[in-house]
Amino acid sequence: MILTADYSTFYSLPPLPSRLLPFYKKSKYPPYGLRKVEAITQGVIVPPEKLKNADGIIGIYVNDPLGLTEVSQGLKRIFGDEPNHVSSFKSFTKKIRALKERGAKVIIGGPGAWELTNEDWVDHVIIGEAEKTLPKVIRKTKEGENLPKVIYGEPADKFYPIKAPSAMAEVEVMRKERKVPLEVVKKELEIQSRYHGYVNLISPDLFSYGDGLIELLKLSSSYGKVIFSNISALSSLTVDLQKIREVLKLSESNWRSPVLSSSPGSCMYKAEKEVLRELNKNFIYPMIYTEPYSVYDLMNYKCIIIPIPLREDEEIHKVLYDVWLHDKKFVKMPFFLSRVIDYILYKNVETKGEYLRKLKLNTPFSIFKLLPILVRSIH
Repeated sequence: MILTADYSTFYSLPPLPSRLLPFYKKSKYPPYGLRKVEAITQGVIVPPEKLKNADGIIGIYVNDPLGLTEVSQGLKRIFGDEPNHVSSFKSFTKKIRALKERGAKVIIGGPGAWELTNEDWVDHVIIGEAEKTLPKVIRKTKEGENLPKVIYGEPADKFYPIKAPSAMAEVEVMRKERKVPLEVVKKELEIQSRYHGYVNLISPDLFSYGDGLIELLKLSSSYGKVIFSNISALSSLTVDLQKIREVLKLSESNWRSPVLSSSPGSCMYKAEKEVLRELNKNFIYPMIYTEPYSVYDLMNYKCIIIPIPLREDEEIHKVLYDVWLHDKKFVKMPFFLSRVIDYILYKNVETKGEYLRKLKLNTPFSIFKLLPILVRSIH
């Protein structure tokens, strides 16, 4: 089985317009989801640009292939174009269609698999967990057995540790309400820390881990710096934040920025001042996706705010500029790129949102438009 993903997903590029991507270093390791499937199936991971001949089974990992999530829809409303990962996936499907014509079978999995249930080039879509279900689907596909297009994965009764590093040093410690066995966690901590020098604990909501959270953090800290991906407002009020701060040695120069949601399963957040006060007091400056009308309630706190317009008629140009002035205190980037963003967002306010749309950020070679903007922003 060959395992792959589109270029943007495979190299973990951010969901930005294509002309900004040259300023981001692509990852030299594949995404964590592919590493997990590699461990389950003994498949071979192949970068999309090297995928030339395949007449067997191709397993494709997807996050948000058609841009149907709230975040992707919001980015499209802001920039007037679909995010880069959507155009990347559409380009990728042309290659897969060609391989289908030569006899390949295509199995889709990953958090965004549900978006592709109606695609005619897809043989099977696995929604949910892969550990028990995917090996059965592969075997039955090879035997020529008829299977439904959409297959719901059974909950795993065994977790497989990855065999090699993934893009962002991820180590899964929870899946829904289940804790990943510590022996699996330890193996992944060792692999990721060896190549990255840090580890990234992933879960729907780390602070809902319950008994054993502090021990988990102590264990993880023995492998290097520990970051974590998601927390919720609900769980943040139930944990000992001071103890977490002490274990991770958090400080003004060593803070963390997990995504903060109002509740597990959602990326959006509505301002709850008590939660933010307590998190900030313990050097957790969360990343927050929120509706434009909520941003000004958050600006008194240390956090990275990402406004997501949920309606076409929302005027977000001034919000974007004000949020950028707040966020750039916490976002590290080259000085010249920061100046370019200052200029673009200021001009966007002047034109009431038209400047970003007229730039056509996803057009070929539009990277060269940054040069005159850079010159104007400096002068």
